[in-house]
Amino acid sequence: MDQWILYGKAGNPSYEITKAWLKNNGIPFENRSVFQLTREEIARLVALVPEGAKKLVYPDTFSFSMINPQKKTEKSYIEKIHSGDLSEEEIVGILADYPSLVITPIVTDYKTVVVGYDLDTMVSTFRFVKVKDVTMA
Repeated sequence: MDQWILYGKAGNPSYEITKAWLKNNGIPFENRSVFQLTREEIARLVALVPEGAKKLVYPDTFSFSMINPQKKTEKSYIEKIHSGDLSEEEIVGILADYPSLVITPIVTDYKTVVVGYDLDTMVSTFRFVKVKDVTMA
């Protein structure tokens, strides 16, 4: 049975929906906070994402503020990251220092990664995953 990891943060509706979807479909997963991501884990995720490290970051300050209204300092990094002036390693370093910039949910087994809630991608990704034995009560 495959072991998946779900990275997220409380208060993010997409994370909560993804967690429920995985449970409802019997997909075995370990739940982790995005704030526990290490630099090495971020680098492993970036290696799986064809678009690179930018794909792990909120696309704009508005969407970041909707999920993280209390975070002010980090907002300036979003534009800096998306400007194209930083290397992948520099972005990984910023994400390690400010994990709230990482868009969630992220579901991975470190062979495959799904960033954000996208039902079509999740259905196709988990089509052949062996699930837990689910018994109706």
